[in-house]
Amino acid sequence: MHPRIEDLPHTVARTLGPYATALVAVVVALVARAIMHPFIHSQEPSTFMAYTTFMVATAFSAWFLGWGPSLLAIGVGLLVGDFFFVPPPYSLSAFSRNELPETITYLVACGVFLLIGIAKQKRTALLVEKNLQIEAANERLREMSAHLLRAQDEERRKIARDLHDSVGQYLSAIAMALAPLIQRAKDLPSDVPERLEQAIEITKVCASEVRTISHLLHPPLLEEMGLSSAVRWYAEGFAARSNIQVDLDVPEDLNRFGTDIELALFRVLQESLTNVHRHSGSKLARVSVGADAHRVWLEVRDHGKGIPQKEGRPAFRPGIGTTGMQERINELLGTLELTSDQTGTLVRAVIPLPAGPRSVQTGSGIATRHVS
Repeated sequence: MHPRIEDLPHTVARTLGPYATALVAVVVALVARAIMHPFIHSQEPSTFMAYTTFMVATAFSAWFLGWGPSLLAIGVGLLVGDFFFVPPPYSLSAFSRNELPETITYLVACGVFLLIGIAKQKRTALLVEKNLQIEAANERLREMSAHLLRAQDEERRKIARDLHDSVGQYLSAIAMALAPLIQRAKDLPSDVPERLEQAIEITKVCASEVRTISHLLHPPLLEEMGLSSAVRWYAEGFAARSNIQVDLDVPEDLNRFGTDIELALFRVLQESLTNVHRHSGSKLARVSVGADAHRVWLEVRDHGKGIPQKEGRPAFRPGIGTTGMQERINELLGTLELTSDQTGTLVRAVIPLPAGPRSVQTGSGIATRHVS
């Protein structure tokens, strides 16, 4: 593929830049040698010292710029050093019989620097290649993780639908089938009606549990009504199940943000409140949801014992749930922050919104509720 015309200046700059830098290094070496010349000339009128600073320029070029700019620095340094600092001045006598040993020494030393630089460049190129391979492998892992999370969500949706539509319906049918038997149990032993009533009650409880599990796996409110309704529904159920009070700060008119964003934030809410119940010891959790024209965020804060710290860092390994939260948010180019101290723990997820027209949430319409 041929480079575009508009990219040509950048291509030329990348190609000629190292050579220009090598020439600048030689000029700096020339200036330094000129400053040193009065002191060196009085002690050593014609020797290897004419090329000392140019060897430094060659070493710099070999280490940072590559073999091409290094050869340029060697050649220009040889000519400039010979012309200005090898007696007789302003002449070229580097390869004369008297100056040949110094010239050979300079070239050998520069050759060593060049070989070292080439080895360094090869090693750097190898490290860059390995880093690219590692980054590519990490990218594949991230893609695989995102694919697994999507597959997990799809499987949860399917299981939830099957539980609700199949198992739940069967349990309801069993309860309805048992109910008329109580009316006809007069001729049966006295304990049969009581057992029938117990069976009906157990069936109803089982059906209710199946519906709850189905909704937890994939809440229908999330798709039908959006994040705001799903957060309220889940917080109320969590408070009832855990005896933990949940304070909600959620806009009544929160916009819809798309299935992926809403599902990711809902999963963060689920995992965070589960961790509050399992680990924090807090009897109060605060859930806040907000959005503006550019981003949407969710915060879950507790007032428990916090995460144990060791040398200023959390003294625990993130579990599957925390890792899953991070992967979901990363896939959407968002950030997940977890901060903790002796006063409690804060989980904050922020996801940028796609560009496009979207109404901005204001302070009005915020519903603050206490769920217990």
